Amino acid sequence: MRRKSFALVLIFSVLSFTLSCSNSKKVSAFTEQVDTLLLKSGFQGQVLVARNNKVICKKGCGTWNSAKADSPVIDSNTVFEAGSLTKQITAAAILQLDKKKKLSIDDKLSKYYPEYKYGDQITLRMLLNMRSGLTDCINAGNEYFPKYVLRQIEELQLKNQPVDEDIVVKYLYDAPLLAPPDSTYFYCNTNYVLLAKIIEKVSGLSYKEYIQKNIFKPCKMNSANLNFQDTDAVGYDYKGRYYSIPSSLAMGCGDLNASAEDLLKWNQALVKGKVISKKQFKQMIETEGSYGFGIYHKDNMIFHGGTTNVFNAYNCYYLDSGLSIIVLSNTSITQTNTAGIAGKIYKLYENLL
Repeated sequence: MRRKSFALVLIFSVLSFTLSCSNSKKVSAFTEQVDTLLLKSGFQGQVLVARNNKVICKKGCGTWNSAKADSPVIDSNTVFEAGSLTKQITAAAILQLDKKKKLSIDDKLSKYYPEYKYGDQITLRMLLNMRSGLTDCINAGNEYFPKYVLRQIEELQLKNQPVDEDIVVKYLYDAPLLAPPDSTYFYCNTNYVLLAKIIEKVSGLSYKEYIQKNIFKPCKMNSANLNFQDTDAVGYDYKGRYYSIPSSLAMGCGDLNASAEDLLKWNQALVKGKVISKKQFKQMIETEGSYGFGIYHKDNMIFHGGTTNVFNAYNCYYLDSGLSIIVLSNTSITQTNTAGIAGKIYKLYENLL
């Protein structure tokens, strides 16, 4: 019996070693193909591919600041502006507060802004899933703000100077509705600025303090922050300008700065019930249409992109395999499409692994 047991162990060990070597060769081939893809596309930024917590491939291309000869090389810990990836973090914070009964996602907006004329028609749920009918303060600023105000915002933005922190709420009362509330999906940054403001109202903390304490710290997202231009990487537009969306406009909807390593930790914490419960996570992704609460859900994938003036980002997670593909770039989306890069990487993964 001992000889048979030893023989079985030996056979199992040889088989495991063979599978391990085979898998190692596939990973090497995959990594080489990712290298080729990034080189051919002229990609600048960082890529991280992981299955659950196990990193399969991580690549940094280019430097933090292309205008400086001695700038450090990008790696998976380099911090970038992540734009609208912020929205899923804001949504999770709202769900945390819902569970603590500090608010309800079915609260009417009028509970928090009683003088707003459409407040009784709009709920927090509609803000979360982009069905509020509100006009977008960033992408449709010419409709949201008076012309002279928009011009002032644009001038300050190019100078990287602050804009009135309450400017979105201030002009909410006169901005027209895009559509009747809950009649249609329409992507709108205003929704998430208001959600961030509501987090402050009910928690007694600033939005930054709440997210730091309840998201970044428990998820161990050690380099993530919500500070204006607090990144390692710097990006430039086609005119050689470095500027960001003013923090008062980006609050809760696009002010996240993070590395690929931070976002991998976020993915794991979110789907495994460490930030919100698994029941809440299901609620977050299973709503009418493809947009959940701060995140898209299609087939077996959850994903979101993030675009600021001189950065763009993409983070996707495959629910069946636990695969994360995270792509961050310190170039504008007109120069590098991170979602397109992520899609090509997934095809390589499917073919080889």
